[in-house]
Amino acid sequence: MKLFITIIILTIILIAGCVQEVSEPQKECEVKEDCADRACFTKDCIDYTCSYSQIVPCCGNGICETGETYEECADDCVKTGYFKESEVWGGTIHVTGDIGIEEGATLTILPGTVIEVAAMSDDQHGGVDHAHDPPFPKDPDRIETQSTKIFVGGILNATGTPDNRIIFTSDSETPTTYDWDGLDISHGKLEYAIVEYTRYNNFQHSSDVVVANSIFRNMLECCICIGHNDAISPQILYNDIYNCGHECIDYAGGSALIKGNHFHLENPEIQPDPSRGGLGIVVYRNAYPTIEDNVFEKHSRAILFSDNSLNEEEPGNQVIVRNNTMKNNDIDINIDPGYPTDVIIMENNN
Repeated sequence: MKLFITIIILTIILIAGCVQEVSEPQKECEVKEDCADRACFTKDCIDYTCSYSQIVPCCGNGICETGETYEECADDCVKTGYFKESEVWGGTIHVTGDIGIEEGATLTILPGTVIEVAAMSDDQHGGVDHAHDPPFPKDPDRIETQSTKIFVGGILNATGTPDNRIIFTSDSETPTTYDWDGLDISHGKLEYAIVEYTRYNNFQHSSDVVVANSIFRNMLECCICIGHNDAISPQILYNDIYNCGHECIDYAGGSALIKGNHFHLENPEIQPDPSRGGLGIVVYRNAYPTIEDNVFEKHSRAILFSDNSLNEEEPGNQVIVRNNTMKNNDIDINIDPGYPTDVIIMENNN
């Protein structure tokens, strides 16, 4: 009898410990021996209507609510509009119109998440339509009211892993280099991601942005556009950036660190006019980046110093170009006649 009572007491202790280890406070949830390892978690308890394999496919906030089936949970996978509260995305997210994460909110994207953006469509009809850049007459016009942008005015927390990247892509079976308007990030980090088939991506609002170990590819204009609104200094580190129609990076103002990236052009034929563009980095006058330890391959011009200027001169600041490798470019360094060469420091470039 004593042995039987002892077994019952030990069993109760083990079950209580299992539940408390996972989440507190608890609601009425079925408890199983493997509760710590094979549960679909909710905010308050463990819900066994979801299997462990459904934790990632359940999107919205990355979890199933108590009693939800997977199909009900998947309704949260369609995203459009503006969000004042923080969001957590996981699984496959279908973006059907402009996204706005407002200041004060955070967009967290789990490793392995796939964000499929509606091609040449925007159910929010935001933005302003205008013509293409005059130097690229064969580019399609910018019909922003029919092209989706993901704007993070708050904080982006999007960190994948080398084997489980976050993917931003078009939902088209035959994507172009301008299916959607791209990412516009104010603050935060994007790491181990793939971004593709956007017209361009903007980092214009603050220096509080890190883009690292990611792939940017198959875009119409600048794969990464920086500093056109204000002089800002993000970090662009160890990315693979290629097949960018106009240029890989268009840098207008600030003192960004652009380090360890691989810039290359592999397939110009995917662009409306393969004979134009194809640059590595364009540095505007009065922008002062540090460009180091990068590789530039197969560009029309690897680095172009442009006399165009959108920001005020910062006396004493310099552009540092060092330890870069140039391979098979038509022109490695191109300096416009009006560009002030005394601000450029070049060291140990191959």
